[in-house]
Amino acid sequence: MSALKQIFVRVHYRYDRDSYAEDLERFAAWLLEAGYANKPARAHLFRVQQALNHIGSPSDTTLAVELLERAFRRLGRRRPVLYQHTFSTYSRFLRAVGRLIERAPPSTDPLTLLVGDFADRLVRRRGLARSTVSGYRFWISDFLKRMLTPDRSLRDLPSTSLESYIQARASGLAPHTLRTGLKCIQAFLVYCHERGDLPERLDQIDLPRGFRDDQPPRAMAWPLVERLLDSIEPSVHEGRRDHAILHLMAYYGLRPGELAYLTLDSVNWGARTLTVCQPKTRSTLVLPLHDRTLTVLSDYLRIARPGTSLPWLFIRAKAPLGPMSKYALSFIFKTRARRSGLPIAHHSSYCLRHAFALRLFHRGVGMKAIGDLMGHHNLVSTSVYIRLQTDVLREVALPVPAQRFTAAGVA
Repeated sequence: MSALKQIFVRVHYRYDRDSYAEDLERFAAWLLEAGYANKPARAHLFRVQQALNHIGSPSDTTLAVELLERAFRRLGRRRPVLYQHTFSTYSRFLRAVGRLIERAPPSTDPLTLLVGDFADRLVRRRGLARSTVSGYRFWISDFLKRMLTPDRSLRDLPSTSLESYIQARASGLAPHTLRTGLKCIQAFLVYCHERGDLPERLDQIDLPRGFRDDQPPRAMAWPLVERLLDSIEPSVHEGRRDHAILHLMAYYGLRPGELAYLTLDSVNWGARTLTVCQPKTRSTLVLPLHDRTLTVLSDYLRIARPGTSLPWLFIRAKAPLGPMSKYALSFIFKTRARRSGLPIAHHSSYCLRHAFALRLFHRGVGMKAIGDLMGHHNLVSTSVYIRLQTDVLREVALPVPAQRFTAAGVA
């Protein structure tokens, strides 16, 4: 049975006889493979048929994104949101099959080109990850936008530009965040001075002394962690998936980014292990799985995971099917924390990772072992969790010798 007949039970002949029947058939098959239900798939196919006939291009040809967007905008004057949704979905299909022409005009702005060269240098010479480089781009672009007007060049930066930027941004940022942004900007200013684009160094500035992790990490009490997991209803498919995700965060201390990299092959059922790729430290960690965890993962795969050939362990619940991003995984914690009614609304998903480390510390596990389980390369990263255990710190404090005090001073 063709994909169009599977989606349109009765009126598929309207699409089979269309001059773009082959294009619509391929798009219909892609929609079914991506996990779309018949009702939204029918709506998308109806609008795409209108757009293709409106454009009038030959069948099975490449389309420019500007031409496609113009057609959907004209057809969707009365319902712009629906047609914009279909435009995004059809563009994703054309991009997947290599039939979408995306030609962004090359930027001629010297500052934009300079920031791009600096970003490429960070990747090429320092080996930084693309996500890290995007952070550099954000801070540098924000600095240039605030300190320079569009008609001014880099040489017009005043010597007090960093001080002015700090005054403009300090009130709305945490000290640690502001220092991170300033380090990115300073690296860019040094690069510009070495190239000769800046006649003098503008990166030199006296900053207040910052200490690593000014505030101790926030960890949930373990009874709260258990109550949060118990509050998730496993009868719903999304609930069973969310329970498996939060279970791995709490009992194994996994980061959201590490969960996003998990695949079906990451679980070795015979050896009862979980292979975790850690993008932050560029290392691989093999963790033993408890019987309870194996049951949680088995129930999720058997009942809740969509039937798809995609390799990722955790799949989006709604079409188009695909891997969950680390931001979506973090948002799951926020959603479940709010629905649970527990006093954890201001916590983040990392509080489960911190609770995992603190629980091991309570049970007498050494700092080296905790660091290995959490994927830390340096014990300095692990020692920050000692700051959460104030009772232990009080026990190691030296007793103060008793002194007798009088009104005139020490006796």
